[in-house]
Amino acid sequence: MASPSTFDWLSDLSPAFSAQESWHSGVYNEDSLFHLAYYPKAPFAIACGAGLLAEHIRRFRFSPEIIQHLGQVTDERGISVFSESFLNYLQRLRLRVNVWAAPEGMLLLPGEPLAIIRGPYAQVQLMESALRWLIWRSTQWATRFAVQRWENQQWQEEDTPSAPVTTFDFDGWKIRAEYIAGAYADDILDSIRTPSRPPGENEGLVCVWRAGAGNLQDHLPLKQIRRVYRANHALGDIWLTEAQEEMASVSKTSASILDVRTHRHKTLKFTRFQNIYQPLLAKGHPVLANQRLGFLRQRTLKQLEAFHFAPLKEYPHGWLQTF
Repeated sequence: MASPSTFDWLSDLSPAFSAQESWHSGVYNEDSLFHLAYYPKAPFAIACGAGLLAEHIRRFRFSPEIIQHLGQVTDERGISVFSESFLNYLQRLRLRVNVWAAPEGMLLLPGEPLAIIRGPYAQVQLMESALRWLIWRSTQWATRFAVQRWENQQWQEEDTPSAPVTTFDFDGWKIRAEYIAGAYADDILDSIRTPSRPPGENEGLVCVWRAGAGNLQDHLPLKQIRRVYRANHALGDIWLTEAQEEMASVSKTSASILDVRTHRHKTLKFTRFQNIYQPLLAKGHPVLANQRLGFLRQRTLKQLEAFHFAPLKEYPHGWLQTF
C-alpha cells in the first residue's frame, strides 16, 4: 500500500503475476465467472464502491509508462520478472470484462456477493486489486458505520448533510463510503485516524466457475438475486443460477426456495421483485450512471429501516427450487 492519502496501483503486483501465469499456461482467455465475496461479522453488509470502480476503469490504461515500469521490475538476479510476451499482451489488451454489482447502499445478507464478474480469465485477475480496494474495502467501511446506525435505530434524518468533497485516493474513498453509510462529519474525521484492517485470507475475489477448470465446471454459481416484495415490504431473496435467471418467469407471483439459513423449503408469495445485481461494466465499458452521494446515503438509511422491521433474523434467502 502507498501512503495513506494515495494508492499506487503498481504497489501490488500479485494480480499481474497471476495474470502472467495464466498467459503462459494458455488459459488467459478462458471464459470465467467470479464472485467478489465479503464476509461481514455483522448480520448484513452495505454494498459500496461500485461508482469508484466505474470511475477507475474510465481512467486506467496500460500506458507506455506503466508497461515500462513493469519491465523494469527485476528479481534478485536482476532479471525482469515479467516476460516480453506478457508485456506485449498488456500493451494490446482491450478490456472485455462484464461486471454486475449490487447498488451502493443496498443491504446484502451473508453469502450474497458484492459483485459478479465475468470475462477472460487473465483480465479478471488483473482487476483484482481494484475490486478489493474500491468495492470490497468501501463495503467494509460502509458496513461498520451502518451497523452503528442499525444498533442505535437511527435511520431517519430530517436534512441530509451535504456530501463531502472527496478525492480519488485512499482517504477520499474512505470518507465517501462512510458518508454513504450514514456517518456524521465528526465520525468521518475521527475515522480517518483509525486504520482499517486489510482484506485477509479468503476475503475478496473468489473464483466460483471457469470453463475447462475440472470440477469447477460442475459448480453452479449464483448469477442473480431477485428480492421479492409485497407492496413495499421485502419478503425474501431468491438466488438464481445463470440457467434459472434465463428461464425463470417474470410474471409469476410465488416461488419456492431452499433457505440457506434454515435449510428448509419456504414458499414466497409476492407482488413484485427487484434484481439486485445491475450492470456496472459491459465488455469493459462503464455503464453505471453517476448518482449523487446524498441519494446513496438515503438508500442506506431506508434499507436499514426496512430490514429492521423485516425482521432480519427471520428473513428468508436461498436457492430457487420452483417458480
